[in-house]
Amino acid sequence: MKKLLSIVVLGLLWSPQVLAKEDVITIQCQSDDPNLAIFKPIYIINLKTKSVKVGASTMQVVKFSDTEIVLGKVNPALSQIMKLDRMGGRYETTTTVYGETKEQEKKIVETGICVKKEKAF
Repeated sequence: MKKLLSIVVLGLLWSPQVLAKEDVITIQCQSDDPNLAIFKPIYIINLKTKSVKVGASTMQVVKFSDTEIVLGKVNPALSQIMKLDRMGGRYETTTTVYGETKEQEKKIVETGICVKKEKAF
């Protein structure tokens, strides 16, 4: 009985650590556009707080599932939606730059690949 109790206690102590690792995902993305390929931003995605850090910028997790993560950013000048395919690593970003009129709005679609990054130490 004591052995069973100790196994249960150890299992409970160990399980939050396993779940905590999945709360924060670090990825590095590269655009398919050769002109943008030199930029490889690192995204630190916290699924628990639904916040994303990209260098000095921030985004929000709009929704996530086992197969997809959708990130968003909106400010008075632009809106940006980034869809990440969790299975293949591909992403598609749609950026809308606002103008004074609807005709002056500009949509930019960018695609690329992301890889999961692990900490070195």
